[in-house]
Amino acid sequence: MKTMYANSLSRMVGLAALVVLELAATGWASTPLESLFPSTTRGFLAVRNVQELREHFEKTQIGQLLKDPALQPFVEDLRQQIQERLSGSREQLGITAEDVAQIATGEVAVGVIHKEGEEEAGLAAVITITGERQKAQDLINRIVDDVKKRGGSTEKITIRGEEVLAITMPKRPDGTTGGKVFCCLQNDLLITASNQAAIESILTLQKQKGNSLTEVKGFSAIMDRCRRDLPDGEEPQIRWFVDPFGYAEAIRTTIPPERRKQRRLQLERLKAAGFSVFQGIGGFLSFSTEGFELIHRTFVYAPPPREKSAKMFDFPNGEAFQVPKFIPRDLATIGMGYCNLLTGFDNIGPVFDQVIGEGEEGVWDEVLAGLKDDPQGPQIDLRNELFAHFGEKVAIFTAYRLPITTTSERILIAIEVKDEQATEKGIAKVFANDKHFREREHKGKVIWERKPPETRAVPRIELGGVPGLAQPEPSDSEETEPLFPNTSVTVHQGYLLIASHFDYLTEILGLQSERETIVRNPDFLEVMETIEKLGGKKACWRGFSLTDEEYRPTYELIRQGKMPESETMLGRILNTIFAPPEKGAVRKQRIDGSKLPDYEVVRRHLGPAGVFAVTENDGWFIKGFTLPKK
Repeated sequence: MKTMYANSLSRMVGLAALVVLELAATGWASTPLESLFPSTTRGFLAVRNVQELREHFEKTQIGQLLKDPALQPFVEDLRQQIQERLSGSREQLGITAEDVAQIATGEVAVGVIHKEGEEEAGLAAVITITGERQKAQDLINRIVDDVKKRGGSTEKITIRGEEVLAITMPKRPDGTTGGKVFCCLQNDLLITASNQAAIESILTLQKQKGNSLTEVKGFSAIMDRCRRDLPDGEEPQIRWFVDPFGYAEAIRTTIPPERRKQRRLQLERLKAAGFSVFQGIGGFLSFSTEGFELIHRTFVYAPPPREKSAKMFDFPNGEAFQVPKFIPRDLATIGMGYCNLLTGFDNIGPVFDQVIGEGEEGVWDEVLAGLKDDPQGPQIDLRNELFAHFGEKVAIFTAYRLPITTTSERILIAIEVKDEQATEKGIAKVFANDKHFREREHKGKVIWERKPPETRAVPRIELGGVPGLAQPEPSDSEETEPLFPNTSVTVHQGYLLIASHFDYLTEILGLQSERETIVRNPDFLEVMETIEKLGGKKACWRGFSLTDEEYRPTYELIRQGKMPESETMLGRILNTIFAPPEKGAVRKQRIDGSKLPDYEVVRRHLGPAGVFAVTENDGWFIKGFTLPKK
C-alpha cells in the first residue's frame, strides 16, 4: 500500500508537471503570481507564458523526439499513466490539467502553503483567464454537476468579501470521506485551493499587499541572484522555489498521524545539527533559448553563519580542473570539483549524533574511540591516519557495460591524496579485519574488494529518515545492502580510487595512453569551453554528461521490463520509493517498455550537457545547460 506522502506529493506537483505537456494558450499575467502567494508558501512553481513554454520545448531535440512517430505508442502510454497517477489533482484542486488547458490565457502558478502549527498543508493554483471568464465559469458549473451526480455537495461562502464555492468531494472508492475544494473567480484569475486557509491567504493578498512570498528572504535572494545572471532582454520561462524544512513540514501533515511525531523529530534533529541554515533552493529554467536546448540557473541559499555540521559544506572555488590521467574516454558522466574533506570530517559529529545517535551527544566521538582503541577493531585514528592525507580535489564518473543488464552501471570516485604511502597504510588498517572485504593484487597493486554476497536482495538504497519512503524495516539480523555491493578500493596516481566493481577498477588501472582518456573527447572539450564562457572558469564543481550514454542503461532496462531489478543508482532510488511492503518483493514496472523503439532512434536527439557550481557568500550558484546534438 503506497504511503499518503507519495500520493499527496504527486498531487501537489501534478498540475504543474502536466502544464508543460497539456497547456496551449496565449497571453501574459499582469502581475507575477508569486505576489499573490503568502509568505507561508513552502513550494512554488510558475510558468510565465504557457504557450511560449510549449513552443520553446517543441523546438528542442527532446521535443522533436516526443513527436517522432516511432515513439508515439510509448508517449501515449506514458501520458495516460501520468494522468492516472495524477488523477487526484481534481480532488485536491477541483480541476485537472486538461481543464486548465481550456481556460488559461497567461501565467499559471502552483504553490504548497502551510503555516507552522497548522494540521493541514494546502495546495493552491492561480490561473490567468483574461478574456475567458465565461469558459472558466462553464468549467466550474460542469465540475459542480459532476460532483453532485457522484454524491458530493456544494455551498457558497464568503471569504474576505469574495464569493467562494466550497465543494465537498464524493466519497472515495475505499469509502473514506472526500476532501474539500475551494474555487473563486476573481477579476482575471481563477483561484482554487485544497483548503480554506490557503484560498483565504491568496484573497487577502489581492486586497492588501504585503507578507507575500516575494518578501521571504530566501525566495527574493534566489530570484535576485538568478536574475543577475540573465542576459539583457531574457526572461525565464519557469520559476521555482522550495523552502526545504518548510516543505518537509508541509509534507509531514499528509502522512498518517501515528508517524508524524517521528518525522517531526527527524526534522528537528537536522535543524539541531545546523542544517536550518539551508533556507531555500530555486531558480529559473528555460528551453530552446540562448543557443541551448535547455538552460537552468539555480541558487542554494544558505547564508552565514554556518554552525555545527553545516560547516561540512566547505567547497572552495578553484581553476585547476585538469582531468586525472586515468579517467577513460568511454564514460557517460563525470563531475570534478573541490571539497575540503578534512573540514567535513571534523564537523560531521553533530549530525551523526542527532541522526544516528538519535539526539545523544558524543556518539560520534565514541565511534572514533572504538575504531582507535577496540582490540577487535581496525585500531585506526581515522582522522590523522586517513582523512588528514586527503587533498581537496574529487572526481566522480560513471559508465556502463554492454550488453545492458541490471548490473551494467559502473561508478568510480577519485579523491586526491597528499601522501600515497600513508593513505595505503590507512586503507589497509580499515579493511584488514573487515570480514566483508578481501585483499587482492593486480599487477603489483593492492586492491581491497568487498566479497560478493551469498544471496542478492532487491536492490535499494538505505534512505532511513527520509519522510514518507515506505520500506520494510530490517530485522536485527538483517543487514542493509551497501551502496556499492561490489566495492573495490586502491590508491593510484595520487588518488584514492573507490570503484563500484573490481573489473572496472582494474580496467582504469590499465589505461596506457592519453588517447584512451576523456581529454580526447571533442564533446567534453566543447562543454568545458562553454562552462568557462558562462562564468564557470573559477568554480567549486564542473560536470559533464554524454546524455546519449547516460540515459541508455535506464532506457534499455525499461525496454526489457527489468527496471525494478536494476542496480543502477536510478533503479535503486525507484526501488526504494516504490518498494512493495513485502520483504524481498520486486516492484512492478509501471511503464510498458515493449513499445519503445531501438535506442538509436533516441540517441540522435540527446546532446552533451554541462553544469558548474560556484561557492558564494550566501550559498551556491549552479548553472547547467544542454547543447544540441551535432
